[in-house]
Amino acid sequence: MLSHPVLSRREKKFVSRPLYAGIVWDEKGFAIALSAEDGLISSEYVAVISKEMSGRVLDLLKEYERQQQAKIVAVGMRGKSLRWSESFGARLWLKRDIVPHLLFPSHKSIIKSAEDAAKIVMEQYADAWIARVILSDLHAVRPSHLVQLKDHRRVTPKNDFLLLQKLAEHSRQLGTKIVFFSSTPNGGGVALMRHALIRLYRLFGVDASWYVMSPNEEAFKVTKLKFHNVLQAIAPKSTVLNSQDKAVYKDWIGYNAEFLLPAYRNADVVIIDDPQPSGLIPYIRKANPRAKIIYRSHIQIRSDLIRKKGTPQSRTWSFLKKNILLVDLFVSHPLHEFVPEDIPKEKVVYMPATTDPLDGLNKELTQKQHDWYQHLFNELLSHTGQTVLDFNRPYFIQVARFDPSKGIPDVIEAYRCFRKKFGDLDRPLRETPQLVLVGNGAIDDPEGSVVLEETLMLLEMERYSPLAQDIKVIRVLHIDQLLNMLLRDSTVALQLSHREGFEVKVTEALAKGVPVVVYRTGGIPLQIKHEINGFLVKTGDTKRVAHRLFQLVTDKKLYEKMSQNAVTSMSHEYWTVENAMKWLFLATELHVRGNVTGNQQNVRRLIEASEARSKKKTF
Repeated sequence: MLSHPVLSRREKKFVSRPLYAGIVWDEKGFAIALSAEDGLISSEYVAVISKEMSGRVLDLLKEYERQQQAKIVAVGMRGKSLRWSESFGARLWLKRDIVPHLLFPSHKSIIKSAEDAAKIVMEQYADAWIARVILSDLHAVRPSHLVQLKDHRRVTPKNDFLLLQKLAEHSRQLGTKIVFFSSTPNGGGVALMRHALIRLYRLFGVDASWYVMSPNEEAFKVTKLKFHNVLQAIAPKSTVLNSQDKAVYKDWIGYNAEFLLPAYRNADVVIIDDPQPSGLIPYIRKANPRAKIIYRSHIQIRSDLIRKKGTPQSRTWSFLKKNILLVDLFVSHPLHEFVPEDIPKEKVVYMPATTDPLDGLNKELTQKQHDWYQHLFNELLSHTGQTVLDFNRPYFIQVARFDPSKGIPDVIEAYRCFRKKFGDLDRPLRETPQLVLVGNGAIDDPEGSVVLEETLMLLEMERYSPLAQDIKVIRVLHIDQLLNMLLRDSTVALQLSHREGFEVKVTEALAKGVPVVVYRTGGIPLQIKHEINGFLVKTGDTKRVAHRLFQLVTDKKLYEKMSQNAVTSMSHEYWTVENAMKWLFLATELHVRGNVTGNQQNVRRLIEASEARSKKKTF
């Protein structure tokens, strides 16, 4: 049986070696230090005039990587000029694929300070390649600084950026305090969106914070199995929320309500992400009656089953709605069937999920960086006992959590049908596509390991074992650039989810020019133009999926056309700037006017209507 990879400092099995650097500068030059898991490698002081410093630092970092035959993962920086640190940090991230960490000044000598910075940064990387998410004592998430406003301006339509600037300025003038609550700081699309959103708000000086609940394994079993899975109708029919589950959840919420009280007591607008923290709502109402509360639903809710009395969906929703009905706004993906009929229409607004064009999942990679992540991926595969992925051959990919809703058995069956059809062409092995099934985990998802094991067992069946060598199944840690590379290199991206809210991995594939084959389920059809940038297939029709894959692999003109359309059809509505704009608009309207009349409209339309009214008043 294959096991999923765990990267740790205790395991020295990887050829790819992570390095960490510290940089401290003064008026006459800079000190630079380099560290690895086994200790300090080197440190030195370089005298240089200020205008040449950036180039010299970059040259040295590049030389260190060459000498050590390794990759510098992160750099800790200290200096008097915060502006230079932020500017140089963005350059490190976007050009050199190095994560910048802006550290507090030190009273040590400049060399010792650089060595200390390298050590501090190294210790932040719990799993060699990935930084620990930094939480305050009150569990406020502190996202890393990655880019500057000018970088976002470069990838955003001018009018959208100006509108966001205007909304941010208005929010600052009002002093609006915005607080988000989620269940976990990493794992899944919600955390990715919040990291990107808070990073951007920080650049604009918006008073926005993001807090996560204190983790509890028993509570997460309830919220995942009895809330999420039941509401999406992917749980067994016998799965019913019982009194013991409710007691576990209420105890957890009670603890978090007291623990997080300082976070919401003075907030103007509070956003609750999904059912997990929804129990906080009555506590917020009691402690801070003036606060406006928004519930953001990120999942596909089976409102049709909620309407039927006695169903597991009805029982779960009856428990949750007592709190959710207390909110001022209900934000859903843009599908009315995702909204339970109990929610008044005037409280409902629509907003799609988004991804960030400048984070590790989407930023451009150089060929050298690209090759390095290919090498790392194959090391991870080897570590699990699998054969490596042949990057000289095409491959299909599904990037998704190992979750019952993601249709992983369907992907494997569709691939089997494709290989049978493709085998009739008698093409050489180098032209035969492989299959990659890859995803991350999350602390509030107790099913990940189970579904992964079930997938590996499936490949041992006689039906699939002949293809197992060409199917790579791996749960990797949160190395965004690794997933970025895998999507960029793929021939076709699949998303065969049986339940899906709005899948940002589809967005990310299209942005990279990768055609997609997806099930016509949940919010996914909103992202795809059928036969233009991808194919929509009826849920469960694996033979049709195989046929579409065959078309894309064997029809070069069709593939090139769809690949080009994938890029040109991408909407900026699915990027972070648009997301930031919508949240600021809602928060400001609630803070100033006390309510927003949603009437099941997209928030973008509400913004446009507001802007039109403003222009009319001006004239």
